[in-house]
Amino acid sequence: MARIEESVEIKCPVEKVFAYTADAKGWPKWQSIIVEAEQTSQGPWSVGTTFKGITRLMGLSLKWTATATEYEPDKRWTKSIVSGSISIEEKVTYVPIEGCTEFSIAYDMKVGGVFKLFSPMVVSSMRKETKKSLSNLKSILEAQA
Repeated sequence: MARIEESVEIKCPVEKVFAYTADAKGWPKWQSIIVEAEQTSQGPWSVGTTFKGITRLMGLSLKWTATATEYEPDKRWTKSIVSGSISIEEKVTYVPIEGCTEFSIAYDMKVGGVFKLFSPMVVSSMRKETKKSLSNLKSILEAQA
């Protein structure tokens, strides 16, 4: 299993950062590898909420599904993501810091099947894209503030 963990401080209230980043339709706007994303279950976000989407990584388009396993507004959420032989637990946390929000995202990845041979490249690419995505998020939200 590989772990990727990155954080960024955003000059924006935690409520705004949470609302923006918890909206699946907005994920392609700031997450550089997500091409499409949508919530597939009805109702507001909660434990058990489901999602689907397409990620583009290393030149490949990968369909995925996800289920929320933890949800606490303005504090944290966790999703279990499956894309073929790749499974990821994504944990997102929000910490208010004097007019700012520390936004952290962590991925615990299990890579199997044919991707196992390329696991170091998959993890490296994912780490690079995560840093890029957090930079995108910071720029978008601070421009709106």
